[in-house]
Amino acid sequence: MRLDTSIDISESPEVYVPGDDSYLLLKNIEVSSGKRLLEMGCGTGLIALHAAKNGAQVTAADINPHAVECTKRNAARNNLRIEVVQSDLFDKIDGSFDLIAFNPPYLPDEDRSTSWLERSWSGGDEGSEIAARFIRDAWKHLSPGGEIYVILSSVGGLMTVLKAARERYEAEMLEEKHMFFESVYAYRFRQRSSQF
Repeated sequence: MRLDTSIDISESPEVYVPGDDSYLLLKNIEVSSGKRLLEMGCGTGLIALHAAKNGAQVTAADINPHAVECTKRNAARNNLRIEVVQSDLFDKIDGSFDLIAFNPPYLPDEDRSTSWLERSWSGGDEGSEIAARFIRDAWKHLSPGGEIYVILSSVGGLMTVLKAARERYEAEMLEEKHMFFESVYAYRFRQRSSQF
């Protein structure tokens, strides 16, 4: 999807502000009208809003109640229909989706940050804990032929996540972006054909 500057996105102090990683994910997602898309970890709703404006049926989910409210406000201010759910990954998610997008918390954090904003970047001891949990369960909510788009980081246990995905998915690295002290990667996962 292309960045649509006419979409008005407000931010919140307790919610992750879209950064280079968010825009890398947006750029690499291919969505068409009528597709069902789930944005996991929606934050401000960047991906959800763009997908809805492109005609997708969108569900947005986040564990952070402030992110849920922020996405709801942004959907209303842009006149876009989005179902927004507070959920710890897939705990409160029903149904299946053609596309699932996630920019997970991926920075290592041995101290286990507790504020909502800090939790938006804290991926556990190695940085891969949340992304690996997500990838292990995502297939249960993926329609046949569906795709998962996810951001992974060179400092966030990249190989751990790819190893967790190996059994069920074919992985394709779509784009790499060098940022400060790390590289971030946009990946697409598809279920292996033997899983259908």
